[in-house]
Amino acid sequence: MSDQTTEVTATESADGTRPRSRRPLLFVGIAVLLVAAVVAAVLTFRVFGSSTPAEAVSATVPVKITVGHVPAKTTIGVIVTLGDGEGSEWNEAAQGALVAERRLALGGTDVALVTKNDGGTAAGGTAAVEALAKSGVAGIVVASSGSHVSGALTAAAAKGIPVVLPYAPAEKDSWSTAPAAGSISTAMTTALGDADAPLLVDLGGGAPAGLRVAHVLDGDDTADAAALATTVAERTGATSNEEDADADANAKTVTPDSDAVVVSGSAQRQGAFVAALQAENVTVPVVLTPDATSPAFGAALVEAGGSLSGAFRTVGVATDDARALASDAGGRAMSAFLGGVRVLAGDQDAENLTGDQPFSAVAGAADSRSHDAVIALVRAVGSARSVEPADVTDALATLDLDADAGIAGPALDFTRQQALGTPATVLAASAQQLGLRPASTASGDGTGSGTDAARTASLVWFDDSSTD
Repeated sequence: MSDQTTEVTATESADGTRPRSRRPLLFVGIAVLLVAAVVAAVLTFRVFGSSTPAEAVSATVPVKITVGHVPAKTTIGVIVTLGDGEGSEWNEAAQGALVAERRLALGGTDVALVTKNDGGTAAGGTAAVEALAKSGVAGIVVASSGSHVSGALTAAAAKGIPVVLPYAPAEKDSWSTAPAAGSISTAMTTALGDADAPLLVDLGGGAPAGLRVAHVLDGDDTADAAALATTVAERTGATSNEEDADADANAKTVTPDSDAVVVSGSAQRQGAFVAALQAENVTVPVVLTPDATSPAFGAALVEAGGSLSGAFRTVGVATDDARALASDAGGRAMSAFLGGVRVLAGDQDAENLTGDQPFSAVAGAADSRSHDAVIALVRAVGSARSVEPADVTDALATLDLDADAGIAGPALDFTRQQALGTPATVLAASAQQLGLRPASTASGDGTGSGTDAARTASLVWFDDSSTD
């Protein structure tokens, strides 16, 4: 445990999982039925004590995506991290790549995904790229995060294969569609509001670049979440140290020195720790790093006995289901993506990326970021009229994509390595289900873990207007 004032400056075991085969669509008429996906629901969000009604888009939006000039037998690689390794929090979110594959198929563009597991290590990432290169992929989506992704990026750069990272910063010859580090620190500062003495609880994620905090509590891999939460409760004044001292004459009274909490670490560790903070009745603002936008956060929170309706915030951009509530092109694009999720979940033959579960088991977690990464690479293939990685790289570097191109999230400008130009904002969470996608079905082990309740738990992140 250490106290310090910190300001960090922003700096710029592959297993042989089988390729996904091209399957015929379940019903000939399904494309006709779902070309028009109509979302009509009136929903209410609760934003930190205030209620803001929001009406979902009621519009005809095409689920199918058509990309011209894509050569037959085009394959796109997807690298995920299975198990408990670094970056494993994104393996279910990565299932959105399958939604892109199906939407393209509905539009007559036949693309296959080939999935490899990097095992959460740099060596695993290198081996995954080697295997994908032998499969002849036109580009790769690295759907993981953490320092280990450098292995995949180095190997891909050496082979000239373009890489899109939906959950991690770009390195070498790659593009990131995640928020820039500078905008993350700015949004986190906004989320902290008037806090004068934030306490950073470092659960392995390090200090967020550029964010000033007053104190640091080191929660290493062996740290007990409950014990850390007790310390945080004492330092934020959530517990009565005088009562503890009366009960134990030898107890040391802790004077509160922090008025907000910043939590940095994997989604799984953040979820478990927030549950522990809830148990200690910590009431000061709790701000989480963007890892919390992973579906694994909500699952870990419930697994640890916490409540999804707690008052916590994170930062990021509008890539979640709540985007479908906007009555603009972005809202319609997200509605179309969610229509694609429903199509795929309704196909009893559809499987997850690694072919060990039905897609319906992960439908509640498949997100738009991995979907958009696949769409971008396929758009580059069509623009290049080639599957040669060098040609696809050149074409991708000229693309500027928005909702009209079929992406569900914010616009992406691949003329820059930091393709996502939209700055991060403060996000609040709602446990209220929007009814726009099927919930994941509980299905044993596979890519998920924990109890059935935890596996089907989900949060919806949306812009927190209370910080404007």
